[in-house]
Amino acid sequence: MHKYTTEELVAGKPSPEEFARLSRAPLVFILHNIRSLQNVGLFFRLADALRVKKIYLTGYTGYPRKEADSRDERIVRHAESEINKTAIKLVPFVPWEQEEKVSLVLSHLKKSGHQIISVEQTDESVDYRQVKYQFPVALIFGHERTGVEEDLLKESDLIVHIPMSGMGNSHNVAMTGAILANYILNNCQ
Repeated sequence: MHKYTTEELVAGKPSPEEFARLSRAPLVFILHNIRSLQNVGLFFRLADALRVKKIYLTGYTGYPRKEADSRDERIVRHAESEINKTAIKLVPFVPWEQEEKVSLVLSHLKKSGHQIISVEQTDESVDYRQVKYQFPVALIFGHERTGVEEDLLKESDLIVHIPMSGMGNSHNVAMTGAILANYILNNCQ
């Protein structure tokens, strides 16, 4: 058995220009009011790994530097540093958009035919493995403690959850994203 070195793995990657021309998965992430910048970074890493179409950063979710950024430079540097800790410098390879008003993002995605799915535990949510996904799909992830807001749940076509067999109530939000996105893209297309 040969364990690949970092250099060997990097040598097998396309150039940034070639990568930009590759097709993307018909899946988007909406991160609404995610407070941990490291969770945001993990979603960038996941989006790169799966080549998802786009990440929407809404509400008060932190975000990397953007063109004509009006935030204080200290805040921008802090956000970039924290996001890159877990994104491992993959932000430039992931299409993303920051929009404070999640309603504008949902309106746009509904008009473009996305199935809107909130990821939350409710008395009406369905095991994520029991759903018929209709591409393109938009997954909404909410605040790490309070979850997806009630008004967003009402706007969703479906609400899904991951069953928990242990004593914990839920997975980390980024881990939840990894479980769902991998399942959807590997089993439902």
